Amino acid sequence: MTQEPGADVHPLDRHRDPFRVDLVRGLAAQVAARYGGDLTRMRRANGYSNATWVGDGIAVRIAHTPADMAREAALVRALPREAGHPEILGQGTAEGHGWIVTAEVRGQNLHEAWPTLTPAEQRQAIRQLWARTLTVHDASPSLRTYVAAHGGFVPATSGDATAAAGRAEAALGLTSAQRSRLHDVLGGYFRAAPLVERTVNHGDLALMNAVWDGEVVALLDFEYAVLGPAEIDLCRLVCEARVSEEGHHVDSEAGAAAVEIAARHMDPVRGRALLHGAAVLDQLRDLDIWLTLDPAEESREDWRPSRLLTGLLDTEGGCLAPLLG
Repeated sequence: MTQEPGADVHPLDRHRDPFRVDLVRGLAAQVAARYGGDLTRMRRANGYSNATWVGDGIAVRIAHTPADMAREAALVRALPREAGHPEILGQGTAEGHGWIVTAEVRGQNLHEAWPTLTPAEQRQAIRQLWARTLTVHDASPSLRTYVAAHGGFVPATSGDATAAAGRAEAALGLTSAQRSRLHDVLGGYFRAAPLVERTVNHGDLALMNAVWDGEVVALLDFEYAVLGPAEIDLCRLVCEARVSEEGHHVDSEAGAAAVEIAARHMDPVRGRALLHGAAVLDQLRDLDIWLTLDPAEESREDWRPSRLLTGLLDTEGGCLAPLLG
């Protein structure tokens, strides 16, 4: 049974079982010590599916639940240098919890730095984030053996997507028009996806998975890397640049840059269906996570994936409107 979190519990752990939180922290401390780190001197970094601490020249990332990170580590070691991923110093498991230790990268998490950047810097960051991602896409022939065709927000089958859509319909009370559009968008994605070239996508191309030091210097966390249409990464790039944390559309230089990039790189025939479908699948996954949170949790109140999902289901296509017309 989950206990009431104390005031000293990190915000990222407030909805988690305190026993599990303590276990993961203890395992992380042991791993850090092997590489000369002291967790008490290290800072907790952003991240939902894994717990990450950075400092003392290293970054320790450990899975919250028993999971293996061997596939991700193998992929990272094969990435082109231009992706900027920090060097892996070690990888393994501790009581079933996978962990990866990398060299610490100088700079600030891009998500944390974002509000302090000028509009021109934000535009530059979006372009540089995509440039590093594109080096991974271009290396797909040598990387595809390290990734699966589903994972992250990309379900294995259209049936899995339909089930997620059903949960969203029940939770949000979608109108008949929204339900019809939801299924049309998902159907369009699964019809188009087998007909285009499959690319190695980062799979979680969020601002928090990059490091900023006057420029984007590193692309992080490939745990959700997936083989599929390039629109998987493109939809995230657009949403990150054009949607606020509260789920509202934002007009900005960064957003315009993301739209320009997506228009240039999405498939000329099937790109609209793939971009729209991938964005909806992304929000269905986030909605499933959101629904597991206690309604009283502050994190649930602040995080509203339902707002972005319903926007994507309007007639213009929400944050993707400039690309779907």
